[in-house]
Amino acid sequence: MQELLEVPGGERCVTNQIYYSLGSRGPGFDLVPWLQRHGIMTMAYSPIDQGALAKSAKLRDIAARRGATPAQIALAWLVEQEGVMAIPKAADQKHLRENFASRQLVLTDADRLEIDAAFPPPKRAFTLAMR
Repeated sequence: MQELLEVPGGERCVTNQIYYSLGSRGPGFDLVPWLQRHGIMTMAYSPIDQGALAKSAKLRDIAARRGATPAQIALAWLVEQEGVMAIPKAADQKHLRENFASRQLVLTDADRLEIDAAFPPPKRAFTLAMR
């Protein structure tokens, strides 16, 4: 991304599409903050880890307390971050509505602490995951 900004026209880049989710938090260590500082949106593809987070026992309790699904909690965590958008797959109308409803969730500090305990934030830079 640094090299892109140095080439003619590179400053017109407005988004970087990356694999970013609770199960793959590596970009949150340095890439996402860098993008935020440069006003470039992060577009998280496969934000529910190809469906794995929708069945996550680690998110089930938070979801139950919030009247939501684990997938909605995973999406809410992503999109509450400044400059981050998610593009989840929706195989049917039910999933589309569920994904859309995740925007109404506001996670509490306690929710975030529980999420961080279950899906620890990275302590160092990682090679970006690609799936």
